[in-house]
Amino acid sequence: MKKDIETLIAEERADIILKYATGRQGGVQIDPWEDPDFSIYKVIDRFGFMHEDELPAPTAHEEKRKQLEIERVEKWLKMVNKWDKYKHSDRMVKRVYKGVPLQLRGRAWALMLDVERQKKENEGKYEKMKEQALLCSAEIKQIDLDINRTFRNHVMFMDRFGVKQQALFSVLSAYSVYNTEVSYCQGMSQIAALLLMFLNEEDAFWALSQLLTHPHTRHAR
Repeated sequence: MKKDIETLIAEERADIILKYATGRQGGVQIDPWEDPDFSIYKVIDRFGFMHEDELPAPTAHEEKRKQLEIERVEKWLKMVNKWDKYKHSDRMVKRVYKGVPLQLRGRAWALMLDVERQKKENEGKYEKMKEQALLCSAEIKQIDLDINRTFRNHVMFMDRFGVKQQALFSVLSAYSVYNTEVSYCQGMSQIAALLLMFLNEEDAFWALSQLLTHPHTRHAR
């Protein structure tokens, strides 16, 4: 008996969900076209991106910027440790424009986006949204397509159905049912992936939510 289109879509959706649940470490079957050969990449830069060729020697300007970033770490440490004092200050704004040091980005982003407060006010919500997404998100296929082309030249996202791709799938699918007004849009995968480079999965979810919605807006009540 020929399957109707709805049955085929449902089966494809279920297959995608199963692949992320199983994961690469669980032995999921991966099509060769989804699993490129990264042996051609020889160099990893300090941000975690892989390159085919040796990187050029840093210029004097780049070396100076790197040294300035090292010097900024102490200033940022002082600021994040006394966040209530600095969070609304002109000094904080100026330092953000100069750049948040790589070592402190996760901590600083979480503070600036008020992630801890969101987690406390919505305890258990993220796990519920993950479960709800598996049942009813209409964006599963599009999210999967976009994950497969999101920062594949980064060490965290190079492995198809690897740990970070699994986390990215969870964050995006959960958000698609948490904020039904926005749901999922192409381009969100890059934002969420950047957050996951510096934050754990649930923190990345609430950071994404804070970036995309007004802080006092509540969705999926």
